[in-house]
Amino acid sequence: MWQVDRFIHRKWSGISIFSQVLLLYLHVCIDAEFSFPDFNKTVGLVFNSDASTSDYGLNNTYPNIDNKQGSHNIHNDAILTGESNGLYFTQTTKTHEKNSETCKIKSTEAEFGHRNKFKAAIVTGCSTRLRLTPSAPSNVGSVWYESRVPVLKGFDTTFTFQITSQSHTCAEYIGHMHSMKHHRSCVVHGGDGFAFVIHLDRESGTTAIGRDGQDLGYGGIINSIAVEFDTWTNVDTQGINDIFHDHISIHSSSKLANSPGSHTALGHSRPIDLADGKIHTARIQYLPFLEKEYLEYFTANENLLPYIKDNGEGRRLGTLAVFLDADSKVPSKPIIAVPLNLSILLNLPESLAWVGFTSSTGKKFENHDILSWRWKTI
Repeated sequence: MWQVDRFIHRKWSGISIFSQVLLLYLHVCIDAEFSFPDFNKTVGLVFNSDASTSDYGLNNTYPNIDNKQGSHNIHNDAILTGESNGLYFTQTTKTHEKNSETCKIKSTEAEFGHRNKFKAAIVTGCSTRLRLTPSAPSNVGSVWYESRVPVLKGFDTTFTFQITSQSHTCAEYIGHMHSMKHHRSCVVHGGDGFAFVIHLDRESGTTAIGRDGQDLGYGGIINSIAVEFDTWTNVDTQGINDIFHDHISIHSSSKLANSPGSHTALGHSRPIDLADGKIHTARIQYLPFLEKEYLEYFTANENLLPYIKDNGEGRRLGTLAVFLDADSKVPSKPIIAVPLNLSILLNLPESLAWVGFTSSTGKKFENHDILSWRWKTI
């Protein structure tokens, strides 16, 4: 009888193990590819904090019912007062809705920042978009695909994005002695940007979200890598390594909590216009081998050294490349590429990870929108 019981137990255990393997196989195959040509339907996506959906790229924001919503007061004014060089000044920050034709520079007014690049958002139809964070101060949001997807054997993901409605800060300077207006200075410059993130924080899963402001919503997420699209310069906190221009860079703290800054950068940042109101197409590709065609575009630093090696059969040194607005008629040239072995950088025992987007605003703000997204495992 004992022999029979043991046989039955072993038999059912074998079936259970087989079932688990089969489910894992089906899970990988099903989630190896997905596409969102727009976000009229968001089945399969998980929203967190201030992330929501919106139409037209305007300020029609529709929060998710399950989200922990923050402030969506789009015209929230941040007012500061002070004294400088014998002048009293009042500073007001609000969402900038004017385009470059109607926002003229007056003789008593100076403007600097995204103003010269920014144009009004182009209305292309009624498609709904992901609004990672609205144009309001101190917001943070994240959106994840609901299931983990395979990443170590290679992937190719493409998404379109648009950054609009930058914050508009004006300071009125008044003479100390006669209380008369001396001059007015204005800056149109939003912040802080967004990031495409891969992570395996098992405790947080699809609820993972980082800090606002300079952390772009990914700062604090463990076991992650972020390709950031940064629109604000944080020289005061990140040092001279945060370049004074919109830029794309790659950051990871390996298995620890991720954050921006020179100590996590896996290469040199590439300056490029991002917050110009135009619709941009980004493509991020990971190849499980060293792509020789990208060698001339490689960038690296000492932070990469532990991850530039093989990790056994099937986990060789790979290539992570980022493209922006690539012309389909000519050979693709990545704006940034790094030699990297993801199997060493991250702890992914099943090769699976969550993928998605994070974003944040701080004292400066803007709309961070994703218009479409496609993922394909190579």
